[in-house]
Amino acid sequence: MKNGLGQSGSSTSVWFLLALLIGFLAVAFLIFRSFLQPIAFAAIIGIGFHPLYVKVIRIVRGRNRAALLTTFVVILIFVLPAVFIASAAGGELIKAARYVSDRSSQEGGAVAYLSHKQEAVLNWLGKYVDVEELRLQDTLANLPRQISRVLLAAGRGLASGLAGFAGNAVLTFLILFFVFRDGQAAVENVTSVLPLSRKQARSLLRRIHDSVVANLYGIVAVGLAQGLLTGTGLAILGVRSALLLGMAAAFCSLIPLVGTMLVWLPTAIYLMAMGHLWKGIILILWGALVVGLVDNIVRPLILSGKVELHPVILLFALLGGVQVFGFIGIFIGPLVVSLIAAVIGMLREEGAMASRDADVAPV
Repeated sequence: MKNGLGQSGSSTSVWFLLALLIGFLAVAFLIFRSFLQPIAFAAIIGIGFHPLYVKVIRIVRGRNRAALLTTFVVILIFVLPAVFIASAAGGELIKAARYVSDRSSQEGGAVAYLSHKQEAVLNWLGKYVDVEELRLQDTLANLPRQISRVLLAAGRGLASGLAGFAGNAVLTFLILFFVFRDGQAAVENVTSVLPLSRKQARSLLRRIHDSVVANLYGIVAVGLAQGLLTGTGLAILGVRSALLLGMAAAFCSLIPLVGTMLVWLPTAIYLMAMGHLWKGIILILWGALVVGLVDNIVRPLILSGKVELHPVILLFALLGGVQVFGFIGIFIGPLVVSLIAAVIGMLREEGAMASRDADVAPV
């Protein structure tokens, strides 16, 4: 009787503790919701650079010093190229502004210069459409005002976005230090309470590791491919600083949805404004049809080789993940699909073991 009551009480306490845990996890989610993105980024970077941390800790004794040194190296890897490209891009923008200023002053000032360019565009369009009927002259006349409004709004959004990005970056690198130092122990603590065998836990961890690492490889490969294609297209069209713009495109490939368009679209508009209409059109077609589609080809192919899933499934996982979660969805989408495949495999193994046990059980 005591044993029955003891077992019943133990079962009740387990369910009560599980209910408490779910409630506390829900509250914790609300508390940490604003910081989930930096936490996720820190975990992803920590997984990708864990081999570096292992090498550093062999040289530098002590987890604190090893984690601090590895975090510092990661910061340099991310920050130095961005600072170089930003400073070089700023110099090129100043040169471009001076070039436009010199050209406009030679033609009687900015108003006369823009009027001359507007007249050239209207003359070209007049060969194919009725300019007066479409009122293109009025549209072009109002274009500078509309562009200035768009640029002003974009500048405000960019300033606020950069401030938020800087704050998230600081949090990410701060969390990254603790990921390096305590990540292994945290993983072992979590897996120890899961109702899974050691083999199953290792399988899930391997899936997570392979998915994250493959995505990091995919990001690098896509960035290199899109940067190379953008720079090549710009060089063929005779654009100055094609190498620098190609490097900028490689970094912009990290931005979901817009990506390298932040580089080739303004460049195409600049070419058309300078009177090189066909060059601008060719650059837009090149960016949209060639550079833009590389992401949908290269990334799934790299992921499928590491994650062992069909490239089409991975493509939809990538697109859906980005649509739901933003940039972090590049990792979450394939990871979720990969874990689903792993769990299905475990269920099959459990079913096969259950059927074998049933076959050998005495009648």
